[in-house]
Amino acid sequence: MRTVRVASDVGATFVDTLDRALGRLLRPLANLLPRRLRRAAEKIERQRRKPIGQMAAAGFLLAAFLYALVVGGQIGRLADSLLVVAGFGIDDVRITGEKETSEISVLEKLDIAGSLIAFDAAKAQERLAELPWIEHAVVRKFYPGTLAVEITERQPFALWQQDGEVSVIDRSGTSIVPLDEQRFAGLPLMVGGGANQTAPDFLVDLLAEPSVVAQLRAAVLVAGRRWDLHLDHGVTVKLPEKHVRQALAELVRLDKEHGLLTRDVVVVDLRLPDRVTVRLPEGRTLDDVTSDGAPVLNQGKTRT
Repeated sequence: MRTVRVASDVGATFVDTLDRALGRLLRPLANLLPRRLRRAAEKIERQRRKPIGQMAAAGFLLAAFLYALVVGGQIGRLADSLLVVAGFGIDDVRITGEKETSEISVLEKLDIAGSLIAFDAAKAQERLAELPWIEHAVVRKFYPGTLAVEITERQPFALWQQDGEVSVIDRSGTSIVPLDEQRFAGLPLMVGGGANQTAPDFLVDLLAEPSVVAQLRAAVLVAGRRWDLHLDHGVTVKLPEKHVRQALAELVRLDKEHGLLTRDVVVVDLRLPDRVTVRLPEGRTLDDVTSDGAPVLNQGKTRT
């Protein structure tokens, strides 16, 4: 009898406690729910003192809890955590192709906190492409818990100076990083607004003449149309807007046959297709420059 009576007391206490808890939770929760669910909560509240009402109230609270998870976006995270516990967590990341990009930067962009199943490889690729050196990245998933990341990095192609700032650019003219390392100092220097976009095509012509590149200090884009080359010994070569490769080939020929770039000249103007004009230091004459008896150049004032 005593055991039954104690059980009865415990049962009564449990029912009272549950009833009070349901009462405290149902009323405020009902105010947060949509109108239709709110009416159902009020109806359950009226029947709460009955056993069937308490069961309905408990079931309603569970349903409301799940509803809150879905609306708050928590149920996806909860399910993802369960997948990690089940053995689908990302515990191995294999990175290939990185040279200038640090592994830590890659891992930060991957954001691998979660399961491999829920991991969005496409969005991870987009995030990786935000890193300065990465031109392209491919992310693959291998179950149960491995990510493979293949990185294609940009190749330093030239330097670009604008408004006093120098940056490393790739072959497409895309600025990669500011110039802060001496190892990139030997790249061709392009100067001027828009020079980074015009440089790729121009450098194809320029690199066809290595002897000119070897003497190049900087290439300056003039009026967004044509280039001036600033070479060693203070020589400036004015190139035409079109037929740049032919003009450069003519420059190399004159230098081989007459030592043009080693003579005391200030400007070599190649803008006219039928003549080459030079400007000499003050007090010098063309005869001084072409003392080998081959006056193939015209002396005169150069145009801008």
